[in-house]
Amino acid sequence: MAKPLGSLEESSTAWWNRPRRPFLRVAELVTTFQLVGDALSCLGAYLAARLLWPLLISASWLRPLHESIPEGNWRINALVTLCVMLPVFHAIGLYEEHHSILNIREYRDVLKGWFLTLLLSLLAVSTIERSFQSRGIFLTVWVLLLAFLLMERFIVYRIGLRLRWLGWRDRQVVIYGAGDSGRALASRLRASPKAGLDVVGFVDDDPALAGRTVEEVEVLGAGVELGRILRESGASEILIAMPRATRTQLLRIVELCRRHGAPYRIVPSLFDLAILQVESSEIGGIPLIGIHTPRISPWQSAVKRGFDLVVASLILMAMLLPMAVVALAIRLLDGRPILFKQYRVGLGGRLFQMHKFRTMVPGTAKYACSPGESADPRITRLGRWLRRTSLDELPQLWDVLRGDMSLVGPRPEMPFIVEKYDAIQRLRLTVKPGMTGLWQISPDRAEAIHLHIDYDIYYIRNLSLLMDIAILAKTFASVIRGRGAR
Repeated sequence: MAKPLGSLEESSTAWWNRPRRPFLRVAELVTTFQLVGDALSCLGAYLAARLLWPLLISASWLRPLHESIPEGNWRINALVTLCVMLPVFHAIGLYEEHHSILNIREYRDVLKGWFLTLLLSLLAVSTIERSFQSRGIFLTVWVLLLAFLLMERFIVYRIGLRLRWLGWRDRQVVIYGAGDSGRALASRLRASPKAGLDVVGFVDDDPALAGRTVEEVEVLGAGVELGRILRESGASEILIAMPRATRTQLLRIVELCRRHGAPYRIVPSLFDLAILQVESSEIGGIPLIGIHTPRISPWQSAVKRGFDLVVASLILMAMLLPMAVVALAIRLLDGRPILFKQYRVGLGGRLFQMHKFRTMVPGTAKYACSPGESADPRITRLGRWLRRTSLDELPQLWDVLRGDMSLVGPRPEMPFIVEKYDAIQRLRLTVKPGMTGLWQISPDRAEAIHLHIDYDIYYIRNLSLLMDIAILAKTFASVIRGRGAR
């Protein structure tokens, strides 16, 4: 069955040039680590709660919760929870590898599995003798279990990334189509070890491309030579990257893949990826496909706004003194003005005034293209440091509080750029612009924002509070390392 290729991230261009190692099924190893880690997290949560409980109830405000339970109850409840949790996690798909940006899908599924396990375990222990637990103990165990599971899954996720960065691959693949989409796919796979895919070559029916090297990958031949190419390259999967192919061409390629017994996945066009969210249904045995444009619900908007107000207020209070120091430094070293104000395009195409600490020399054209590198002569000496540390962005917290921006979202563009937007790029205007976003923490952050619309579309389609938290955490880590997040 053909499936669209999943999203990729966690980039490191260095991994591609590392020596290729013998193939190791990293996905199977990661699944084993997850299974063992989940079991240890469950047992560890009960053991930690057993050790912590006497300390917790020593606090005066928790003494009313003091209850002693037999030692055997701890073991019985831990065993019940473990026997419930592993099948629930398997049913949800937590032991299958999924590729999602920042691993959001796995963390979301862990939360879902944890909640279902809690409910089923509560039902189970209520029917078993010698399984009594007080409410305080129950709460302690399940809070610890959630913390342990999230920590364990993050560690296993990083182990998988590290193994692939060191050169281990799951399987070799060829890309059918050496055009723009195929080259973009090869480039993205080069930049991301997470997928564990080793692109060994292109297949393309254009005879002029045969034997040429594209994106450091050789064009191995045409589709009629697919059998030979698969045998000689050792590839076990085909990624079809021909979004402009006609239906007849695509069916012919699919038939070639089936004839040679090669699994395949189809890379959709950016239009399909951005605009179309497909949902299947059935009426009287007739399959129907529904298509709709991604939209943000009023509930999502309300939750996101509340999160923005709380977090932006806390950050602003914590950063008042550093902001005052930065403002004074700009005034003493570079003179006035301290703030840089510029109209940007926000939600629904509405113009708003964005604020930043000034980092460029006075007299610089306000709506010229942004500097592409720190050596740009327009940037002041202090400005280079501010831009590298992202401190110049802090005044935008005021824009967040005013409601013009969000903490996380597509970066706001200047009006003259938005005027040239096509239909897909205008989807960026369906949510509030953000101080940071997926593009800022991606390997493509050095290039123009509008050239990488796929990051913003992915964010809009998968918008959630969990994703916002993950992007903010990743942004903070980038800033701490002095890389900025843009």
